[in-house]
Amino acid sequence: MSFRLLVALALATAGLIGEAHAHGGVSLDGGQCIMKIGPDTMNFTGYQPLKSRDVFCDDIPDVGPTIIVLDAVQDELRDMALEIRILRNVGQSDDNENLEKNTEVYVPAKKYKTGTLNFEYNFTKKGDYIGLVKAKADDGREYVSRFPFAVGTTEDKNIIIAVFFAALGLVGFGLWYKNSFIDKKNKTA
Repeated sequence: MSFRLLVALALATAGLIGEAHAHGGVSLDGGQCIMKIGPDTMNFTGYQPLKSRDVFCDDIPDVGPTIIVLDAVQDELRDMALEIRILRNVGQSDDNENLEKNTEVYVPAKKYKTGTLNFEYNFTKKGDYIGLVKAKADDGREYVSRFPFAVGTTEDKNIIIAVFFAALGLVGFGLWYKNSFIDKKNKTA
């Protein structure tokens, strides 16, 4: 019974961690950060050059100057006007609710014939945000990619995950010890 509980907890944890790392329209595929936008994809890369040389795919590790680069994979996106908006996530029921008030960054729609668009922004506050990328075609088609992300909370999440796995390991060790030594001692007595 105890072993089954331990296995169930481990599987539930793996599911929660997978859910925590799935950020809306951005996912990791073959070492590339891929953002789905309609039937097409864009590569997503983020940098904080003053903090480290590491790139990030979803959550922004810390506050400070941040560079975001989006590369269109399909030619269709190169013929569409691309617009970017970063919103503060204040629990709004709809992204259009207080749109201007909640907007942190706005890059107006324009066509990027090279397929690459980038912008820099200095995030000054930790918290939750929503990224919106809109692609608008001349014929009226419109695709939207929405991806929630956090700024400056990566270390907190990593600590929580580490503490949880440490506790899970202690519970596992305790169950093993109990089954191996205490229960055997009680059976022989």
